[in-house]
Amino acid sequence: MRYLPLQQIKENSILAIPVYNDTGSILLNANTILKRAYIQKLAVLGYAGLYIYDDISNEIIVTELLSEQLKRSTVQALKSFNLDSCRLMAHSIVDELLNKSDVSVDMVNIASFDNYTYIHCINVAVLSVILGIGMGLNYTQLKELSEAALLHDIGKVNISIDILNKKEKLTDEEMNIIRSHSQEGYNIIKDNFMISGLVKNAVLSHHENEDGSGYPRSLIGKHIHIYAKIIHVCDVYDALVSNRVYRKAMNPADALEYLMSNSYIMFDVSCVKKAMEYISPYPTGITVELSDGQEAIVVKQNHVHHLRPKVVITKTKEKIDLMKVFNLTIVKIIT
Repeated sequence: MRYLPLQQIKENSILAIPVYNDTGSILLNANTILKRAYIQKLAVLGYAGLYIYDDISNEIIVTELLSEQLKRSTVQALKSFNLDSCRLMAHSIVDELLNKSDVSVDMVNIASFDNYTYIHCINVAVLSVILGIGMGLNYTQLKELSEAALLHDIGKVNISIDILNKKEKLTDEEMNIIRSHSQEGYNIIKDNFMISGLVKNAVLSHHENEDGSGYPRSLIGKHIHIYAKIIHVCDVYDALVSNRVYRKAMNPADALEYLMSNSYIMFDVSCVKKAMEYISPYPTGITVELSDGQEAIVVKQNHVHHLRPKVVITKTKEKIDLMKVFNLTIVKIIT
């Protein structure tokens, strides 16, 4: 399978990975033949691209980190605003990820405009748990981290969708409304005795920056809990690689570069380093340009060095392991 932008997908292509709607249910199942009407509708809904099967990429395997059932149940818990169910789903995310042999992030985000809010919360929880595992957090800590990450944007529930999805630059008043969501999220959960103080603090503090320029309390790095630091990195990364009504998604390599360039300013450097270890800058199935000008598809990751995966040349179908061919590098992502 391979990932292609929606405008490059031909009619009658075969869908490789399911497409979900805003309730977490499957909109189009894997192996669906993509009719022109389907592609046009997905474009209207705001999907940037899809994973499809074709002759050159049939051997490529991309695996989703969460099961369809857990993803759907988590969306339903978030939509119903049931905090107990959200906590249960957060713990289930930890359990599923701990049971996997490889928890690296190796997929392009294919959420739409309509289901962005809920899928974003799930993505941030998954990313946060993966970084937490890499940083050696214990099981109890991972469950708390997952709760906080899943609930980090709960304060946006009462913010107008017109502000959240505004294409134009936000006014100062609108920006203040957006920035109130971390405090509002804390207010929503502060009296729930089942939620730990560390989780509540992380929801409140996930937009604090290392240099004290964040909000709502302008904390500097040493006063920001590790849960909030991890969630901050994962929140920004997922936002950058997601397609929004007001901007196109950034590719994973550029998003990781943004995290690195803002270490010590916005982000804790140890969290960014873990993101670099566990998030593939060139996800499996995407098309890249090599330093000799050839176009290639990423076939498989080299987990020792994410910058040098195995690729297949699109014209010749020659397979190349960039860990063994040192005179070639990836210069940019094409799709």
